[in-house]
Amino acid sequence: MRKEVIQDVAVERRRGDRADRVVAISHRLFKNGSRHDLSDWSLSTTKNMSHSGLLFLSDVPYRIGAVLELHVVMSGMIDIFVGKAKIMRIIENGPRSFDVGVKYVQPKIQARSAKKHII
Repeated sequence: MRKEVIQDVAVERRRGDRADRVVAISHRLFKNGSRHDLSDWSLSTTKNMSHSGLLFLSDVPYRIGAVLELHVVMSGMIDIFVGKAKIMRIIENGPRSFDVGVKYVQPKIQARSAKKHII
């Protein structure tokens, strides 16, 4: 896990443990600043993920603070995450290669309560 050093004390800034998982991801810009700005979908892969966010490769130069629409799929069929995420960090790897770290903001599918069965 990555840690920041503040006055000689290491402080963990992430909330969840990261698991190195490479799965397919579709992403597109949803909101940039105060403007809703839908763009075309791009395809890529994740590098790692946790319950609060993920890191993925991108050829799109997004900006920190922008909100993305994400669709993370395993084996082409199983939805892992569908919803929105805010860009928290970007690392430039080359001219058109970026590592994008996001924090989940809003899943598209809300959790449902269990059905009550009368016996």
